[in-house]
Amino acid sequence: MNSFFIVFLIFIAVIAASGWINSPKKKTSSVASPVIDNKNQYQQVIIQSAERLIEVINESIKIANESMNADTKVSRLDFAKSKLIELKRIEQENSFIALTQLPQVENTIAELEIEFLTMNYRKAADGNMRGQALEKEGNTDGAIREYEQLLEKRVDTPFTYKRLAIIYSKRKQHDEELRVLRAAIKNVPVENSAHYNWFSERLSKKS
Repeated sequence: MNSFFIVFLIFIAVIAASGWINSPKKKTSSVASPVIDNKNQYQQVIIQSAERLIEVINESIKIANESMNADTKVSRLDFAKSKLIELKRIEQENSFIALTQLPQVENTIAELEIEFLTMNYRKAADGNMRGQALEKEGNTDGAIREYEQLLEKRVDTPFTYKRLAIIYSKRKQHDEELRVLRAAIKNVPVENSAHYNWFSERLSKKS
């Protein structure tokens, strides 16, 4: 995670300090800095569009990197990837646009993808979505199966444990609820304090 964050700090710092320049050959050190041939109206519109996409990509990767929620991490990374495709298309269609830090950005996304795979974030996000949908349909048994499968993988997503604990509580399955709460204490990061404290306090009351 630290290596991703270092790359991302460079990503943000240079964008914040970058500006447009008037030479078509000269490039700045920004992540995705358009290089301008002529500042006509069309170019300005395209440049502004590219700049907005850069901001969205920056913010989305930052959230994907820092969020404690698997669903958020996955959705924001996928959103960043889709917007990067749009940005690359703008570069391809406009010769006055040059993305000077594209390899670094793509490497950061690839590294996050590997991390998400290793930490089962995508499986957790998909399982949580299926579980939530089953709950809405009234299929509580199906939702339990989805959440229990994630619990077996020791995912660190609070949503999984919270929904499962609440379901068992409503069913008056006290021992099962305690089991889930104890698993949450082991697997949800302490740094995720708001959720971790919820599990800790609930376990204390229920024990």
